[in-house]
Amino acid sequence: MNPRSPDSRKDAADRLLRRLGVAIKTFALYPQQHPACVHALQMLNLILRPYLESYGSFSVHISKHALSADGANFNDETLASLALQLYTRKLAQFTILPAVSDQELASFLAVVGTDRITLEGAGGVEHLLWQAEVGNVQVVEITLEEDQEVDTLGLSAFFALIGRGRLAPREREAVLDILHAPDETAGLLRNVYALTADVFEGIEPGDRVTHTYEAVRTLDRLILDEPPEDQPPLWTNLAAAVASLEEPLRAAVARRMLAGAGEDATTAVILRHLSGEQLAQMLGGIQPPDDLTRQVAAAVQVLTPGDPTLELIALLEERLRPAGASSSWLRDAIGPELNGAAAGEPEVPPEFIVDDSQIAISHDELEQRLKEAKAVDEPDAVREVIRTLVDLLRHETDEEELVEVADALTSHLDWMLDHQEFALLARILAGVREVAATTAGSRHTLALSILQRLAQHPLLDRLLTALWAGRDTPVEREVQECLAVLADEVTVPLVRVLGGEPRSGMRALLCDLLVSIARDKVEELAEFAGDERWYLVRNIANILGRLQNPAVVPHLGRLVNHPEYRVRREVVDALARVGTAEAQDLLVRLLDDLDARVQLRAIHALNAAGARRALPKLVAFLEARDPLQRLFEVKQAALEAVERVGAREALPILQRLARSPIVLGRRGRELREAARRAVAALEGRSGDQVPRRVDRAPAVHGS
Repeated sequence: MNPRSPDSRKDAADRLLRRLGVAIKTFALYPQQHPACVHALQMLNLILRPYLESYGSFSVHISKHALSADGANFNDETLASLALQLYTRKLAQFTILPAVSDQELASFLAVVGTDRITLEGAGGVEHLLWQAEVGNVQVVEITLEEDQEVDTLGLSAFFALIGRGRLAPREREAVLDILHAPDETAGLLRNVYALTADVFEGIEPGDRVTHTYEAVRTLDRLILDEPPEDQPPLWTNLAAAVASLEEPLRAAVARRMLAGAGEDATTAVILRHLSGEQLAQMLGGIQPPDDLTRQVAAAVQVLTPGDPTLELIALLEERLRPAGASSSWLRDAIGPELNGAAAGEPEVPPEFIVDDSQIAISHDELEQRLKEAKAVDEPDAVREVIRTLVDLLRHETDEEELVEVADALTSHLDWMLDHQEFALLARILAGVREVAATTAGSRHTLALSILQRLAQHPLLDRLLTALWAGRDTPVEREVQECLAVLADEVTVPLVRVLGGEPRSGMRALLCDLLVSIARDKVEELAEFAGDERWYLVRNIANILGRLQNPAVVPHLGRLVNHPEYRVRREVVDALARVGTAEAQDLLVRLLDDLDARVQLRAIHALNAAGARRALPKLVAFLEARDPLQRLFEVKQAALEAVERVGAREALPILQRLARSPIVLGRRGRELREAARRAVAALEGRSGDQVPRRVDRAPAVHGS
């Protein structure tokens, strides 16, 4: 990967933020000269210095629950905790410059690690850094007016508004509250526009307007999710907010809206909720007049025909008439569009034309019926087109036509995902998989390219999002069927997603999915057994064990000495599920583990054959000196295993345990009683026939 690629930079920033969080916590616990702080600073420098050399200054924007660095948003649980710590110390931003010294860095860590009360009493972060003569770490503090609300929307909400994330439930409710007031809604849009310059370094003005318009579209989608009776006033407020933006932002947003007025439903909704005066006010900032003419012509196509449209035209003609132009200059310029809109008659397909005497419904109702008919017919037509494309992919002989068929079929993948046509998608993918499996040459290559397209970002992400949202519903099964067809293409990408997934429920879902679709993908899964992330390796061990394929045993064998206890514990469970003689041999080997928890789990996982092979080690457990009973559970399990397999050769040690004159505490007595029962079982006697050793109380000597 290019070390300066966006993905590489985001990953580096993520690692740096996590290491920074560890360092801040260390400096909060110990003085700067403490060895723990010295080590924490050294570990931070190992990541910080290469970052500064590669990318320059490290600048972080802070909200209450998220951090943003170089345009990337970070809000998982660990970094959300760091964000809150910095936020409560009234930091809005900090920048570490390439020339920062170790002493300056240590001073910064110590200051932000100071508790809030002490920090506020000392004058705040910026003041303390100034006192410490720290010039290469720059901070921006939150400045709040008296009684100003502190709990404002953060960067995570900003990224969601511009279409790069999802609003959390709390953020969504806050945004809906804002939508109930036009002034606050306008303020929100102005803040989005302003924040783009801070978050995206070097952003062009046109891109800032585009992000602001994306926020308008996001607000429109939020309104659509509200009850129908609550939607009209919210749309009216959103429209009024857009119209009340200051120039030149208002004209720029209006220009962006009208540029796609014929295709974007959001534009139509907003324009329809504005009065003629508001429309004229919003569009009046667009110059020159010929540019306005073209854009108003596009707007007329989406406006409700009739008086409001004519009112808009009249207002614009009066307010913007060039010198020497006639009073109807705008109507003359957009005549065809205006005539079509003013006519107000819906275009009726021939099959819907009837004699006027037969019309028993109103004009508005007829228009609604036509829209409903089209809404019913269009999805069915698209489905039929997609199925036909699969047939053409299978039978088309012309090479150029074959390429066009594959391109058309690939372009319909988005449509099926947008409309949640997962059952259809599963059937289509199965058909394409059949073509790939039964043909050769360009047909085979094109079919594979269609399958590989779905295994890549962002289509795979959309499938996984649908899987998570549709769990415990038919959608979950349909998406799983799609991914099962794509097993060859998605196994490795799914493991990569698993390695970075913060939600425990989604990790469990991904593990279940990989078990169901990757039963013959042992080698692909096992490639991740050497990953440096122990939590991913633990999940890989879990998946391999649940496959119950003997081929996984050598790969699990590589993990029996893994440094993380939780990985070795998962390996024990995986080997128990496989159950082969080779797996049992590895379980016997795990009896030598240095962690008693792993030893205990391995003893419980032994079957009869494995316990027989492990008998010398089980006896060794029973013979081990343990005056403090720290190995009680291990000895008890070993004793039960010996009894379970009827190992009479272990009778001597069991008899010694059963008749031991020295026992300490309740656990010692329990172990001796268990040994007595095991001796009885091996000798074919009942437990009460085994001679008991009488423990005599020591004599008490007194005066």
